[in-house]
Amino acid sequence: MRNKPWIKDFKKILSLAIPLIIANIAMVGMEVVDTIMAGQASAEDLAGLAIGGNIWLVIEMAMYGVLSAITPRIARFHGDSNTFEITREAQQALLLASFLGIISMFVMLAAVPLIPYLGTSEQVTQIAQGYTEVIAYSLPISGICWVIFGILEGHSLTRFIVLSSLVAVSLNFVLDYIFVFGKMGLPALGGIGCAWTTTTIYWLWGIAGIIYTAKHKKLKDYKIYSHWPRINFARWRAILALGLPISLAILAEEGFFSFSALLIAPLGTEPLGAHQITIQIVSLVLMFGLGIGQATSIYVAKSIGKSNPGLMKKYVKSGFRLIALFGTLVGVFVFIFRNELPQLFSQDAGITEISSALMLFAPFYLLLDVLQAWSAQTLRGFEDTKIPMFMQITSYWVIGFPLGYSLGATQLWGNNYGIYGFWIGMFSGIFIGSCLLCLRLYSKTQSTIK
Repeated sequence: MRNKPWIKDFKKILSLAIPLIIANIAMVGMEVVDTIMAGQASAEDLAGLAIGGNIWLVIEMAMYGVLSAITPRIARFHGDSNTFEITREAQQALLLASFLGIISMFVMLAAVPLIPYLGTSEQVTQIAQGYTEVIAYSLPISGICWVIFGILEGHSLTRFIVLSSLVAVSLNFVLDYIFVFGKMGLPALGGIGCAWTTTTIYWLWGIAGIIYTAKHKKLKDYKIYSHWPRINFARWRAILALGLPISLAILAEEGFFSFSALLIAPLGTEPLGAHQITIQIVSLVLMFGLGIGQATSIYVAKSIGKSNPGLMKKYVKSGFRLIALFGTLVGVFVFIFRNELPQLFSQDAGITEISSALMLFAPFYLLLDVLQAWSAQTLRGFEDTKIPMFMQITSYWVIGFPLGYSLGATQLWGNNYGIYGFWIGMFSGIFIGSCLLCLRLYSKTQSTIK
């Protein structure tokens, strides 16, 4: 009987988190499918995808970070039943997303001529350049997608996000099969075919999202698309003030992993392929932490909008217990099946052996990783992003990266540990970041109640 209130809170958080988790897994599932397809094509296609995909991921996540500020802001306006603010927020966010998407596209195209300087083989370089050039054209519409998802999440309307994500990952599998292996009369494009798939899906996704939000019975009264106001720089600044620290925090993490992949590239095809596979497995697990954190953040923002700090504290406590339980269970699962999981992605014995070795510390690594993802998301419900940003930059770039680079690419510690040295740095960054963010969340929760 004593645990009944916690079970009720778990159910409420999960009722919102599960659709978000499904959507998050489906989105990462697109990358996983790409990795599997490219890996089946050749080790060179997998390596080229790893390089181009990591460049795209850094730019995509930077834009997502800025635009993810929409979710807690919309949730707070919705908790306060402020229809006028929701309409203006949505319109200005869509304008900002269009601007950021175009800028991001040009930045990515500018990176294409720089790829040969990574020192990979000529074939891998050509695949990476082709992938990067094609997928750049997905960026103008992907920003629109993030804003639409933010509007829906802020209203706890997740059906479109879930269903469209499942359609997207299914379509991703079909189109990858056609483009990568050259079916239906098309040439076999290998890893570059994955970029054509992603770009096509994002444009279909964005168009569908615009139509859905314009027609939805709970959203059409906002008349978001009825007219286009002039740019409101004051509101852009408000969004950026919350979103830029989120973006920089995401860049601190994603940039750390992606830049590490670029430094691992000269070590050879097998270490780079193993890194890509292991990152995909970790990313899948991380989506659970992200989804539970998003749900906790939304409930926290709504509680603050309703001026109910006691309810807010209850959601934070329940979210923490839920994510700790999940992280422990999934970490043990990945450890037990560490030899079998990499074989789903590649049949190359060298690649799978390295990936299996990297997952030896899965119980600790994955628990810490989901904890830092959950706490970072939950802090956004408080609109607290600046201090967490500095915490993540410190943990990844001041501690994790120098340690990983010195262990993996130099003999400063007596030996060059290659990819294992880089992953020791990653683990250290995750450990420090998780501890700092959880302490920050505890402090923020206590100060809000007083």
